[in-house]
Amino acid sequence: MAEFLMYVTNGIVIGVINAISAIGVSLIVGIMKVVNFAHGEMYIFAGYFSYHLSNSLGLPPVLSMIVAVGFVFLFGLLMERTLIRPTYGDDMYSLIITFVLSIVLQNLALLIFGPYPNKPPNLVSGATNLFGLFHYGNQRLASFFISIGILLFIFYLIKKTWFGKSIRAISQDREMSSLMGVDHLRMNMFSFGLGAALAGAAGVILAPVFPVTPTGSSSISLNAFVVVVLGGMGSLKGCLVGGLVLGIIENLGAAYISTMYRSIFAFVILILVLVFRPWGLYGQKT
Repeated sequence: MAEFLMYVTNGIVIGVINAISAIGVSLIVGIMKVVNFAHGEMYIFAGYFSYHLSNSLGLPPVLSMIVAVGFVFLFGLLMERTLIRPTYGDDMYSLIITFVLSIVLQNLALLIFGPYPNKPPNLVSGATNLFGLFHYGNQRLASFFISIGILLFIFYLIKKTWFGKSIRAISQDREMSSLMGVDHLRMNMFSFGLGAALAGAAGVILAPVFPVTPTGSSSISLNAFVVVVLGGMGSLKGCLVGGLVLGIIENLGAAYISTMYRSIFAFVILILVLVFRPWGLYGQKT
């Protein structure tokens, strides 16, 4: 029983981090109708930035995480302005550009950072006894609470602020929102930057637990897209629930079946959802 609860707890921790990354995907797809294949690279580069800012420049771990996410946000703004904006109106071009960019960034990371895993310093050390049954690492608990804080902020930003109302208006009716004074080009740019920053946030949160590697971006992107499909396109609640479901299933599967098949569970979930409920758990049936 103790082992089972430990695996479920681990799945919940990983699940809320998956949800952060998935909201970034959902935001970009829902607002801009662009599938960003380079989403996983935003995660990887943020993890690497956090590592080098801490180890090479000596910044405190928390500050290095914030600065790394800021870098990725700015890169997302630049990417939208220079690469994505010229493709508006042709979804195929944006797919090709983000796919090529993913390959370029993977090789760039390999060239700059090398092939070896890098792990930023932990925010906290030690372990806490949970439920009186098992000890759980304080770094993972810190990652969980930071993720919850980010999710609460994003829910508030999307639901309660002018920015959130604007991007929801664009996602529902772009032409009408433009007539009401919403600058959709500017909102597209900031939405893309925010989506990239959320992937970066997931990267800096999880990098102290699972070291980043240049080739690890594919599984990150896969998990994010699976969570979005499972939860339902455009649903924040769906991203959270989908992230938890995927996290728990992956960890239980790795524990009781084999760690070699961890990525296969995401593919199985994706196929089942597309076959039996393609609109997701909380999406709108069309």
